[in-house]
This record gives sequence, structure tokens and C-alpha cells, in this order.
Amino acid sequence: MTAPASVLVTGGHGFIGSHLCGRLVQHGCRVRILARPGADLSGLEGLEVEVAHGDLTDPGSLRAALDGIGRVFHLAGALKGFREADLLAVNRDGTRNLVQACPPGLERFVLVSSLAAAGPSPGGPEPRPEGAADAPLTWYGRSKLEAERVVLASGLPSVIVRPPVVFGPRDRDVLAYFRIAARGFLPVPGARERWYSLVFAPDLAEGIARAGEASLPQGAIIPLVNPDPVTWLDLGRHIARALGRRCRELHLPEAAIRAAGQVAGFAARLRGRPEIFSPQKVVEMLAPAWVASPAKARAMLDWTPGTALDQALWKTVRWYRDHGWL
Repeated sequence: MTAPASVLVTGGHGFIGSHLCGRLVQHGCRVRILARPGADLSGLEGLEVEVAHGDLTDPGSLRAALDGIGRVFHLAGALKGFREADLLAVNRDGTRNLVQACPPGLERFVLVSSLAAAGPSPGGPEPRPEGAADAPLTWYGRSKLEAERVVLASGLPSVIVRPPVVFGPRDRDVLAYFRIAARGFLPVPGARERWYSLVFAPDLAEGIARAGEASLPQGAIIPLVNPDPVTWLDLGRHIARALGRRCRELHLPEAAIRAAGQVAGFAARLRGRPEIFSPQKVVEMLAPAWVASPAKARAMLDWTPGTALDQALWKTVRWYRDHGWL
């Protein structure tokens, strides 16, 4: 009998990481997570996982976490900061620290990157062309692209997956839109129609896990997206239906959104704590589209998201309500 795989999940206590850990444990893996001391581990309640304390920015803390590990799923990273250097220090330099600490004979290193590393699609529901040059728009996107380059240059047996907008139980970023819709409003950025690829977190976890198991070419880069992109307004209408609400559509001028981003950025600096909604996030929001093709994931991982959008949103709403988030 083959021994259960020993895996390390960085960011395993986070939103996506906790779903991945659940899937790995369910399939018999021995799971260790890398977490800073004092990290909130509530998302892993009921799961048999080992916790190794360490920090990507502290190379000396990583070797013990990697001892005996056969596969690495690297999800940890910085989403926000006051300077591009803040994100590069974690997403690029932290990734370099991790790959340099990996043991000889590692079976697979899976980097969970982002569509932000590639840049937006041209517009409409058509995906970003295969082979198009990467053109990230934001600090976050550039820092994730730099992390990809570190992994590809490391010589490790690696694969990179690029998720789009992710939603589901335990997510706090898209939660804000659910809360606005629960009050009866659907804000829509600008007058033009913007399209987005999405993915439900449990479905994404399955795709990431398969990227660690499948026979793949070295350095493959695979978007993990739902095959049916939606417009911002359509997503809002689906959310309203899941909430059981009738909502009023509010089309917000782009100038107003940019101004709101500047105000939010200024307020965050006064508080000394960066927030997701910022001038950088506004740049992403006002891009023409963020759509990627599901073809590679189907062909290379035999993966297509198994949860219909309405069902996924309903499950998300139920979890939010059960936990008092809505």
C-alpha cells in the first residue's frame, strides 16, 4: 500500500488554504501547514493537520516546516500594502526563501498565483488569448508574476495555477458585495459591461489538489476558472437571487469609483492598516475584463468546476448566515 503523501500548505489557515486542506485530508494526505504564531486557525477546526510555525520572510523558520515533505502547495502571500515593495517582500522574496528551503527529491511544488499576474483580457466574454504576453496592472499582479518567475527559475518540479475571483464560505473579500446586496443594492462600476471568470472555493481546492497529483510538464501554468464568465451585473443578480432579495441597480461613474479608492487609501494610511479596497483595487475593477480559458485545466487536470453558480452562491449565503456574517 502506498504511504499517504506528506504535504505542506502555506497559507493553509486562510480562505482558500482551509478548503484545500479539507480536500487533502479527505483524500488521505498527511497535511502540515505553515502559519505564523498567533494565526487564526478556526477555519481548520475538525481537520487533522500539523501546524509548523514560521514566516516566509524568515528563511531560518522554513526548513523544519519542510522536513519530510513530498509536495508543497504555496498559497500564502500578501494581497495589500502601502507600497509595491511591501507585496514584493512577501510574494516574490518569500517565495524565493521557500523554494530555497525545499528538500532534495521534492515531488511537486504548486504555486497558487492569480489571473492578476497575467493581466486583464481585452473585453467581453472571450478569454485572454493563449500565449499573450503577461501584462499585470497592479502591484499585486506584478508581485505574483515575480513569484512565478522565481518558481520557474528554481529548477523544482513545479506547476503554477492562476485562479480568478474566488468566493465561498469563509471569504471576507467578496462578502462586502453580499452585504450591499443584502441591503437591497447592486453597485455596478461604470457604464460599460465588464466580464469576469469566477470559481467557487471548494471547486478551486479540487483543481489545486489535482495540480499536485497529475502528471504535468515542468512549469505548466494553468488557469483554474469556471467555464462560464459573468458580467458584474449578472453576478449581482445571481447574488440577489441567492439572498432572496429584490435589489436596485446602481451604476457608479468611474470617476466616483476612482475618488472613493483615493479616499479609502488615504483613510487606510491614517489608520496604519492597508485595506483591500484601495486605488490599486480600483485599477483592477475598471479593467475591461478578467476572463481566462478553462481549456488547459480540462485537458491537463481533467478538472471542471462541479458546482453550478446559483448553487455555489446559495451555499455561500447559507454559510454566511449560519455564522452571523450576513
